[in-house]
Amino acid sequence: MQKGESMPARQIDAEQKRLGILGDDELETIYGRPHFTHEDRCNYFFLSIPEKELLQELRSIKSQTYFVLQLGYFKAKHRFFTFDLFEVEEDLHYVLKQYFANSIITDLNSIKKLTKLKHQRLILELTNYLSCDKEQRQQLEVKARNAATVCGKPIYIFREIIHYLSEQHIVVPGYRFMQDIVGKAITYEQNRLIIIIQNNLEDADIGALKELLNDSSGLYEITQIKHEPKDFSLGEIKGEINRGKQIKHLYQLTQKLMPLLSISNESIKYYASLIDYYSVYKIKQLNEWIGFVYLLCFILHRYQRMHDNLINTFIYNVRHYIDESKFKAKEQIYECYAETNQNIKKAGQVLKIFTDDSIAIDTPFKDVQAKAFTILERQKIIDIADQISTNAKLDETAFQ
Repeated sequence: MQKGESMPARQIDAEQKRLGILGDDELETIYGRPHFTHEDRCNYFFLSIPEKELLQELRSIKSQTYFVLQLGYFKAKHRFFTFDLFEVEEDLHYVLKQYFANSIITDLNSIKKLTKLKHQRLILELTNYLSCDKEQRQQLEVKARNAATVCGKPIYIFREIIHYLSEQHIVVPGYRFMQDIVGKAITYEQNRLIIIIQNNLEDADIGALKELLNDSSGLYEITQIKHEPKDFSLGEIKGEINRGKQIKHLYQLTQKLMPLLSISNESIKYYASLIDYYSVYKIKQLNEWIGFVYLLCFILHRYQRMHDNLINTFIYNVRHYIDESKFKAKEQIYECYAETNQNIKKAGQVLKIFTDDSIAIDTPFKDVQAKAFTILERQKIIDIADQISTNAKLDETAFQ
């Protein structure tokens, strides 16, 4: 396919298996009914004057009690919960003692649906919250699509929606709906990327990307490229340089395509991580075009990481050379000090020649010099004399 040609993007199945966005703990934190301590009950079941006045609009103690419980749970999680009174026995006893003079409710069956809906309407009015109706859900789809262009991580899109709902005082919809809306946003974004990649990849580009998933040499090319240097040794770094040369032409392709795809750095990192995470078999099971997008993101990220590795190698070696030079300089200074101490002792012996009465007064000076030089060499005498006269210290930096 040549540049400029267009073909319909292969649609990704919108009815795919629901995304497992949240772990069990996060799911419980957001969607689980609150489990209150005594301090929590004092806080969340405290009724203001308007709330107490509203309570009087409800007929039975059972309905009023259920309302107080639902209100407390809503204050804690900004969601409505379905529960029978026997499921919240400790909370029930606290509310009855606090507001209904320890009244006893014998019928713990569920409250009727119409009563629950009335409670919810009253609570929304009290707290200035909105239910997530059809119009709000359509707005959430737009927010989810926008979030997907920033980062393709399902959890990121989910949290952006939760943040928007909190800002707008909208009740968080059910987890299944959230899974569906995040899945649709990801599908929409993938289809957008597919259309762009189909219209801008040439046959040679497609062939080069497919080659990454071939194992003609007994090892998938993409697997070789995934390998990173174990250390800063010459062999490992040469291997890294060769991997950089191997993908350079594809990296240059990413420089042309990434501006067209309008993918954020966060999304590039995420899509690249999928190639790192998936086996070649799994990558081949993906939609071919979205697989190309992931591969291009991986190439871009890997090529940049290759340069990071080379820079870190350079820094490591420079530091190593500096540390080694400091160590060697200290060694040399120690040796110089040791030698100087020895030479000073010998210089003392040289000086004693001038007070030695055994040397005849008419002995030629050259003979005296010759005797001095047998104790300490001429140059070393000069060096010691200079050091004593100038009080010079050894320069460690110069040694380095």
